[in-house]
Amino acid sequence: MSEGRKWLPPMTALASFEAAARHESFSRAGDEIGLTQSAVSRQIALLEDMIQRPLFDRIGRRVRLNEAGRAYAVQLAPALDGIRRATRAAAQRRAGSALRIATLPSFGMRWLAPRLRI
Repeated sequence: MSEGRKWLPPMTALASFEAAARHESFSRAGDEIGLTQSAVSRQIALLEDMIQRPLFDRIGRRVRLNEAGRAYAVQLAPALDGIRRATRAAAQRRAGSALRIATLPSFGMRWLAPRLRI
């Protein structure tokens, strides 16, 4: 694994952590990002294994962001917001509103073309 990839966690793990840190609940984080509580838990465990330290204190069935988790969340939030902004901006810069259709020539000429308003 290259040095650059070594310190780049999977996006699912980062999204899971960010949501879990805000909610202090793996279940509510999962509801928000479309994963099960178990999947969020696995993503958090992957992240904790990667950085070799716990990010949450587990108290029975509850989780609470610990000091290391708080520090990580504070640094991670602006980076994820930057990715969201960059993605939104890139999506808005698409070239026109062209629609490409792949079809058989006979269908395109005899049925589709007469119905298009160009």
